[in-house]
Amino acid sequence: MQVDLDGRWAIAGKIHGGYLLKLLADAVVTERHPHPLAISAHFLRSPDPGTASIEVHSLRDGRRVTQSRSSLSQEGVACVESLVTTGLLHEEAKPYWERHEPPVLPPVEDCLKMVAEPAPGFRVGHLDFVDVRADPATVAFASGVKSEGGRLAAWVTPPGTSVTDLLVVADALAPVTFDLGIPGWVPTLELTAYVRAVPAPGPLVVEQRARLLEDGWLDEECDVWDSRGRLVCQARQLAGYRAPA
Repeated sequence: MQVDLDGRWAIAGKIHGGYLLKLLADAVVTERHPHPLAISAHFLRSPDPGTASIEVHSLRDGRRVTQSRSSLSQEGVACVESLVTTGLLHEEAKPYWERHEPPVLPPVEDCLKMVAEPAPGFRVGHLDFVDVRADPATVAFASGVKSEGGRLAAWVTPPGTSVTDLLVVADALAPVTFDLGIPGWVPTLELTAYVRAVPAPGPLVVEQRARLLEDGWLDEECDVWDSRGRLVCQARQLAGYRAPA
């Protein structure tokens, strides 16, 4: 199938990873299995805005889940390879057991709106579609102040009402490297996301953190809660960084 990669979703010319993840998931969900329970994507190279191809291979079509390979290429060159497990999440489901707590954030009106053009000529395109209101305590870098928290938290309104929009939200916050005083591009090597529940209406609470930066690689963990306080999405990615000289 052919898709049009919307250049408005680019960050400094590079298409947003969560947007690509959503496209790959949308290509495999079906009426019987409409929810991406798990998706793992390897980013081989960044596609350019414009026409691209998504090819789907069915690996297993079971009663509870369907497992597929969803691949995005451009001009015959592979860009993103993903494995996706889809199924059906029941909106009335309740946790059998859980151990997690969403962070307590200031009211939305007291949080910092992250803008799509933080500096002249530099665009963070997905912020034209995703409303991110960051906890000021976790974005000291916006004022030029270095922190050692390695954590970001925000209220986030997704770009739409589809469950696959959670995949965009799971990659919507700034890199944790900014909080640690490391500027510059943070290319994603691999990103895995789990969709755990159908979110209730309203803004989402998102918390992102790192555990280790070493040898040019870092991990980022992201949890997403809905307006009920339910954990609706989890993600983890491996990305690169360049430490200041």
